[in-house]
Amino acid sequence: MRLLLAILLSFGSIVVCFADQVAHWQPNRSVGIELITCPDGQWEQREVNGREAAVLKKIDNPPNYYLYFRFAPDVRAKLGSEVYLLVDFLDEGIGTVGTEFNAVSGPYTPGPGYLLIGSGEWERGLIHLTDAKFAGSQNGGADFRFVYPSGPISIAKLEVYTQDPKIKLPTPQERIMKIAWSTPAPKDMFYTFGNDADENTAPLYKSLGVTSIESYVTWESCERNGEGLWDWSRWDKQVKVLKENGLKWVPFLILGPAYSTPGWFRASHEHFPCRCLEHGVDSKIESLWNPNLPKRIERFISEFAKRYGKSGVIESVLLGIQGDFGEAIYSVTGGGWTFQIPGEYHNHAGFWCDDQYALADFRKFVAARYKTVEELNKAWGTGYSTIGDADFPGRKEGLNTFRERVSKGNSQARRRWLDFVEWYREAMTRWADWWIETTRKYFPDTPIYLCTGGDAKPEHGANFAEQCRVAAKHKAGVRITNEGSNYAANFALTRWVASAGRHYGAYFGFEPAGAEDETGIVARIYNATTSGANQLHDYNPNIVNSRRTIDQQRKHIKYLFHVPKPIIPVALWYPNVSLTLNWINFIGKAAWFRDYIDYDYVDETMLHTDALKHYKVLVVIHGNVMETADARKIAEWVKSGGQLVVMDMPRFESVEATSDPEVILFGDHPEGRTLGKGRVKRVDGWDALASELESTLTRLGYSVCDLRKDGVFATQIEPNRFLFLNVSQSDATVEIRSSGSVTKHSIPVGTITDVKL
Repeated sequence: MRLLLAILLSFGSIVVCFADQVAHWQPNRSVGIELITCPDGQWEQREVNGREAAVLKKIDNPPNYYLYFRFAPDVRAKLGSEVYLLVDFLDEGIGTVGTEFNAVSGPYTPGPGYLLIGSGEWERGLIHLTDAKFAGSQNGGADFRFVYPSGPISIAKLEVYTQDPKIKLPTPQERIMKIAWSTPAPKDMFYTFGNDADENTAPLYKSLGVTSIESYVTWESCERNGEGLWDWSRWDKQVKVLKENGLKWVPFLILGPAYSTPGWFRASHEHFPCRCLEHGVDSKIESLWNPNLPKRIERFISEFAKRYGKSGVIESVLLGIQGDFGEAIYSVTGGGWTFQIPGEYHNHAGFWCDDQYALADFRKFVAARYKTVEELNKAWGTGYSTIGDADFPGRKEGLNTFRERVSKGNSQARRRWLDFVEWYREAMTRWADWWIETTRKYFPDTPIYLCTGGDAKPEHGANFAEQCRVAAKHKAGVRITNEGSNYAANFALTRWVASAGRHYGAYFGFEPAGAEDETGIVARIYNATTSGANQLHDYNPNIVNSRRTIDQQRKHIKYLFHVPKPIIPVALWYPNVSLTLNWINFIGKAAWFRDYIDYDYVDETMLHTDALKHYKVLVVIHGNVMETADARKIAEWVKSGGQLVVMDMPRFESVEATSDPEVILFGDHPEGRTLGKGRVKRVDGWDALASELESTLTRLGYSVCDLRKDGVFATQIEPNRFLFLNVSQSDATVEIRSSGSVTKHSIPVGTITDVKL
């Protein structure tokens, strides 16, 4: 008998169970359990791939994502806290079919599931639920449900056990190997998937070349039960899964956003929320001026480092310091899942500084800048008695009313507004500096990334260049989280970080703001590589939601590698002063310009740290208001041989509405002039700009290609090597003019092309 049992166990197609079933379901035949129909769980019975099955219907409105199962009362009474579900499923689609079940923590507690890899075959999966407390408390009196938002679910059989049935099933790794997926990890590049991985998904991600998994490690997730009651069980499990599958970890350490602080802390006297200047209403997000916060943050980082700092599993640490989601920006737009833990809170794009500590910090900034109340009143047009009376703009007259004065060109309102926004951004930069410095104490040799996002509007409070500068101080980097599927738009939003990162010596990475399509997969790989990034993050559903998206990623991941020094002789002026006064249309223009040529950004702060020394040409397409000191700095660069080209801008003016910047740059020659060893020139329209750049770069000895608006993008990544991205409607041919010779190259549509001269 023992010999016969051993023979039976050696065959994967034969299942031997060592535990008794307590319930069983098949179409037309069930004992102790039934599949029910709910408004968001509608299904039909039909034959699929040779078996009779229940199939989730495809309904988009309202979404139909669930298969609900309900136990009979007598079965429910037999079930304890541990239950095993043995399910026969059709392996169609890519992803994980999860479970949500009645548990001690709630009626829809997320649980493990089974992996889909698109083999098209019937497979079996074993799901182990713990801490269960079945009470029929889901829709329709259900006890648990299968969930898969990405596509259909087809189930032919379900067995329920109270003990492990001890059956032999192929592991997820074995199933993946069976369909021959093996994508190598990118060269000299960190490739991160968010968020979290389990026993099913970790081997799938590993097979796709992923190097690490990101997790939202909030303070609340580690100490929610009370001060000093640390619970690391969730993250211990994640570390175990990653180690078993040869993956690294990117813990996103978050403390400040409303959902990241434990309830006991928010109920304590140490909680001090930010308050909006427009309405005087508190948020539940911590004020970054909260004097109680630094010691709590350092304590959290210290405890985390004690637990995992020497685990060998951490690839990098990502810092979530503020805002709704953890970026180094103020509250802009929360809602949805950010309300789940703390409840709803006041949030919008605005200025979150209407508290006593913020005002004291602002007055300190003003006193350092103006020294005397007379200087302050002259600059702002105010009538303060002492410099200590300085207040935020718009508090009495209303912020919108004040900003109307700014937009109409009132020079004193302009100056006051610029001072206020500079302080607001500088406060966030100082906060980032402190966070990175503190984290570096506990992770001396680990890559650290500051998470930032948005598009740098005044309300966001971010200066990406300055964030890169302080990251570089601590041998750290910046991750910016604002990409989508349009390459030109992605470039326009991320290139400030890339430019400043390379200038100051901070590494950097890119993350999408949400979903991306198949075009976006290629666009984001191209943007990361040609920008010189060290890290690319993606949310796993963007890649694993279909076989098509996986094939797209696998086809193009060979183009994901680190380029230390892309060859970029052209800089575009990032007119931060002008944009702060009037935020309008620069990003759209910058995206349009990228189709003509690759370039970097230089803003005012980079200008004053000699960033222009890296470039031969500076282009200005937006921002007629310029500080006089900045105009002088640009003129000095031109005199040493720089080439300044200004498009569609008849004259410059200072913040005080004088013509000083215009005179400094153009003198009495508005169309252009020679200035020292360099030249300044005005052009009208994109074609004239392209022509001027072509002749200038040729004269300076650079390779020139594709200076036209055609949906074909080019970047020179090495002296004799270009990468192209064609997002037009058809294949293209480009000419590269280099060292007196002209070569033609075919650039297929919808893909990246590597051209070596």
